[in-house]
Amino acid sequence: FRPGETVFICGGNGSGKTTLLSLITGLRHPEQGEILLDGAPLTEDTTSVYRELFSGVFSGFHLFDRAYGMNPDELRALETRVAQLGLSSRVQLHDDRFSSTSLSAGQSRRLALAVALAEQRPIIVLDEFAADQDPANRAFFYDVLVPELSASGRLVLAVTHDDHQFSKCDRLIKMEGGKVISDLRQPNRKALA
Repeated sequence: FRPGETVFICGGNGSGKTTLLSLITGLRHPEQGEILLDGAPLTEDTTSVYRELFSGVFSGFHLFDRAYGMNPDELRALETRVAQLGLSSRVQLHDDRFSSTSLSAGQSRRLALAVALAEQRPIIVLDEFAADQDPANRAFFYDVLVPELSASGRLVLAVTHDDHQFSKCDRLIKMEGGKVISDLRQPNRKALA
């Protein structure tokens, strides 16, 4: 994977998409093979530093009532993202606490995304983010947010079932039976250096 790349991961239920994300992010260790960062294998000593490269929203995310560990710049970015994701009428930030976490599934996922975006880490992982979004928020995700993140140099790894959106990624990884069955660079996408 490279900075600025948008990678979509697809496959049926139980195909291994979430497991692959867990391996890529260092939340699980591979039983075989290894994970390389800039050509060096990931080890027990380097795993915690490696994990700091990632922010994300997994399918089984937990929404806390506060933004733990964010500095003032990140808190300002969080307020901006809350507004950008259409949550200002439901959630305000008071110091580092959210005024409410009593939200719909789609709103909760967008608030979790706002936190992940505010962290401004180089890699963002989104596990079926668009699945419980209404059409307007789904379109914003694919047409505005993903290109913005990619243009800023962030690596976007997104699990999606929205096959009509596959043309909007640089690489498409297809999973089946716990294995990568294809990893294709999309035609007509920007060339990576």
